[in-house]
Amino acid sequence: MRTRPTLATTLLLVGATALAGCSSPGTAPATGADGAYPVTISDCGTDVQIDSRPERVLTVGTAAVELLDAAGASSAISARTAEFGAALSSSITDPPSDDLIIDPADPTTETIVGATPDLVFGYGLFSADPAQVEAAGIPVLTVQGECGHDATTAGGAVDLHTITDDVRRLGTVFGTSATADAAADALDERIAAATRASTGASAAWLYYFSSEDPISAYGGAGMPAAVLSAAGLENVYGDQSDVYLTVSTESLLAAQPEWIVLTHGLYGETEEQAREKLLAEPGIGELDAVKAGRIVMVGADTSSPSPAAVSGLETIAAGTDG
Repeated sequence: MRTRPTLATTLLLVGATALAGCSSPGTAPATGADGAYPVTISDCGTDVQIDSRPERVLTVGTAAVELLDAAGASSAISARTAEFGAALSSSITDPPSDDLIIDPADPTTETIVGATPDLVFGYGLFSADPAQVEAAGIPVLTVQGECGHDATTAGGAVDLHTITDDVRRLGTVFGTSATADAAADALDERIAAATRASTGASAAWLYYFSSEDPISAYGGAGMPAAVLSAAGLENVYGDQSDVYLTVSTESLLAAQPEWIVLTHGLYGETEEQAREKLLAEPGIGELDAVKAGRIVMVGADTSSPSPAAVSGLETIAAGTDG
């Protein structure tokens, strides 16, 4: 069970000082005009005011890095956290230095405040208290495909256009709308080209969160479910409302998916290591998909609500064609 840390007195003083320097809260209209601040951004159903262009961004997870890159704002990243050893997408045009990684796991409140960011952007805060982060004068934005991932945000249905909407939103936040809109338009075109009508085939998207964890699958919510649907495949765990599931070989044998989509690189493992780990599962060789070699390998980033998910759609659609 995760517990929320208590801030030390010195950090509380930092927060009070930061608050004193902030403009008073209010409601400002959202605007796409570059350099027009303040802006009020909708974030998982809540309005967040951004008073000036963020110059020091702490990211939580790889999707945040990839979205900022697509929006033309990755140069603002000053600290990276919660990537758990996963590699960034090779499609990133302006990758931030690995020297910026200050915590490979979920950051604590102290870690965030100590990094002195002017914005936190990522999949949610699990080891930090969002209220204390915001009390220190640091706004928090959530990757929109991750709304509902933590207990502080409301969730909702997502699809691949949630990603392109997020890129455009970041263009407003950073005053880079021309770059962000062009990137989003290109991604929308790729989504349209790769999306298929239902093929009638079923699939299970499997992964291992770490080398010690049991086999897991993506359920009927979240971006992986949206990618499978866009690829024309029926998710055998689609009736499960959770995004992340621990599954058994027995449940896979009962479902007999026609295709297996298998993630590699989530904790740094290679494609071959991920395949070997799956094939070593007792009974997994009895799956018809395994016997027929119907396994499509995808990188860890393809399951995240970032531009890499579009590449995942393209790989899965092409790999399950025929």
